Amino acid sequence: MESMHDGVHLKKYSIDDERLQSAVAALDPAIALLALVHLTGDRTLLRTLGAAFDGVPRAAQSSFSPRDLGPPKEVDAAVVKQIREMLIAQMAKDPHPLITFPDRALFQQMAEFCIGIPLGEQAVAMGREQAGFSKDEGAAEASRVPGPDFNVLILGGGMVGLIAAIKLKAAGFDYRIVERNKSVGGTWYLNTYPNVAVDTPSVQYSLSFEQNASWSKYYPRGAEYLAYLQMVADKYQVTDNIDFNTEVQSCVWDEDRKLWTVTCVCDGETKTYEARAVISAFGFLTKPSMPKVDDLDTFEGPLVHSGYWDDSIEVEGKKVVIVGTGATSAQLATNLSGRASHVTVVQRQPNYMMPDEKTLKDVDANERWALEHIPFVTQWSRFQSLVSMLTLPVSPGVIDKDYRERTGGVSALNEGARQVSLNYIESKFADYPELKRKVTPDFPFFAKRPILDCGYYDTLKRPNVDLVEGSLARCEKDAVVLADGTRIEADVVALATGYSLAFLSNIDITGRDGRSLEDVWNPYPFAYKGLEVPGFPNFFITSGPNSGLTASHTTLGEQQVHYVVECLKAMVERDLVALDVSEKACTEYCQAIEQRLEDTVWVQKGTAHGYYRHESGKVVLAYPGTNLEYWSALRRPDLGDYDTIARQ
Repeated sequence: MESMHDGVHLKKYSIDDERLQSAVAALDPAIALLALVHLTGDRTLLRTLGAAFDGVPRAAQSSFSPRDLGPPKEVDAAVVKQIREMLIAQMAKDPHPLITFPDRALFQQMAEFCIGIPLGEQAVAMGREQAGFSKDEGAAEASRVPGPDFNVLILGGGMVGLIAAIKLKAAGFDYRIVERNKSVGGTWYLNTYPNVAVDTPSVQYSLSFEQNASWSKYYPRGAEYLAYLQMVADKYQVTDNIDFNTEVQSCVWDEDRKLWTVTCVCDGETKTYEARAVISAFGFLTKPSMPKVDDLDTFEGPLVHSGYWDDSIEVEGKKVVIVGTGATSAQLATNLSGRASHVTVVQRQPNYMMPDEKTLKDVDANERWALEHIPFVTQWSRFQSLVSMLTLPVSPGVIDKDYRERTGGVSALNEGARQVSLNYIESKFADYPELKRKVTPDFPFFAKRPILDCGYYDTLKRPNVDLVEGSLARCEKDAVVLADGTRIEADVVALATGYSLAFLSNIDITGRDGRSLEDVWNPYPFAYKGLEVPGFPNFFITSGPNSGLTASHTTLGEQQVHYVVECLKAMVERDLVALDVSEKACTEYCQAIEQRLEDTVWVQKGTAHGYYRHESGKVVLAYPGTNLEYWSALRRPDLGDYDTIARQ
């Protein structure tokens, strides 16, 4: 008989089952031992068999870093054989785990064994949460439940909107989501251009509380990730609380009633909502950035931004021009070069590109079987992917002044990553000196977002692909013209020019004393902990200013939603109707962030340009610390930083 445990198929297997034997033979022996501890409940195995792993580097998956860093020291083959045999025998005897949620001390022992690195207290807590072995580390105990008048409106049904809904529901809050599209998914619903894919490992891009053992690829395609988000919405019964085809127009704070009035348009009709609190879950990359060219309409063929891709566009046998060289362009070019007669990529500036041999591959059959059938292989594989977030002492974007004085570089950490990228360029273009020159950046690593190679470098070497340096100046009816006068004939033009940091610029938001958020954010946006702005009580902005670049969007989304829910719980506990971050606290926080940013590659960026910066030139996306630091800052609110109003 088969049962399920946390998404894993549990059944007894014959000790001679070929699938079981093949999967265990291919399994990382460290994870195999951890699974054995869970299944048997025998903690002593970490001491008796784990000792053979001392000094042996562990396999670790991490975005933008190679998986194979050199020949590792081998674990004693006899010990590995023993672990595998014991795991097969236990799966045949009883696959139901005796340890499901290890206590903190045991988790720390298992975690440090898994990655071979000591962990501090905060790293243990964050790792335990993100690996799925605990829920919301640092959450306050609630002694009161929210009343019927404490409702929350979530703006947007993408990934973070779903996280917010699930966590609010678990905490007892009445909530509703308004979503302008006809489905959940946000970015992954809107972006349908050819070859669209996630460029964070799938094991890490799952939600910590809803890990997926059955990804088909190491880096899932957009359609698969959208299906995952839709599954999450259905499983947690969020869909019934979503108003689709509903676009937010304005949010106005009612000081007398201490409520937000949110005006939306649904199917041409105006609809009004009232809420005690509002969570913006629109994300920061929602407004396509269009080239500043007046005559785009002059082009007579299909001209489309990747964010508005039209699946009816025919590219077979056509001359296609792709403007831009970011992640979207790389994915587009890789796909279209095999269909179009000719592809020209217009490059304003190259990007650092990182290798991963698994980028385009399906998950290995043995690996997937282990993830789906052996308890906790999924969780520990995810934990391995978090190693950089848990152990890096500083962000790779932070400048080490001593290192700079000695070498002229950024830091040893940053230079190591840069050399991986440069070595990869050398390996790909040793026989193509002109292409090598074109794709080699001249600015600090991480000043722009590094890109995962999805076959782009090989695409550039195809005979029907050209990489042209320049920027778009104007369009003609059958061509694009660059600033230097270069004319490129085209049947189709694809604008892979990215997104602007809109930060709610398409919504009228009015807070206390009639102040608009647009005016408050002139000349540039700011927010306390990337989430709150003084004068806008009970209004939370996920993916807000200076909260990015330290982790994947899933991880950051969970961390920010945790903080928002803790704020709302604090309001319920103290019977508050308004929670407004003080001017003093916000100013001090933002000044500290600004000062720290001065010694980063985002400010000392060299020639780099990109979406990290506001049109004012201010760096408004990056957080200058590590993700562990940001996670720690978001455990619980300090109510001393807020102006509060109690219920009368």
